[in-house]
Amino acid sequence: MIGDKQLAKMDFAGIGLSVACAAHCLLAPALLSAIPLAGIEFIGHEAVESGMIALVALLAGFTFFNGYRLHQRTGHFAIGVLGLSIFLLFRPVVGESLEPIATLFGGTAFVVGHFLNWKWLRGKACQRA
Repeated sequence: MIGDKQLAKMDFAGIGLSVACAAHCLLAPALLSAIPLAGIEFIGHEAVESGMIALVALLAGFTFFNGYRLHQRTGHFAIGVLGLSIFLLFRPVVGESLEPIATLFGGTAFVVGHFLNWKWLRGKACQRA
């Protein structure tokens, strides 16, 4: 089993990755004109966006499951499922004008889920000390 400190680090990585994903999704359309000048055209591709969402979901799933095994709380799962649902079900069907809002809510759900998992793990570690 993975330890509390490793899970805490993974939760912080999940928060950072969720914020990076949201920033990418929100800023990429505005920066598309400058991307070719910088030689980083791949950032605007749909595959990069899908890959980031997959990484966020995999990291969240791993840390949330292992966190649950230690603190026995499920709230972070519900928030993570909400975030994933927004990314996979809601975002693809809304128009381009609402996509940034859906991205912001989905990414925020993952950040809150990681924060709760970290907080509950920290509380569990304090109880054992």
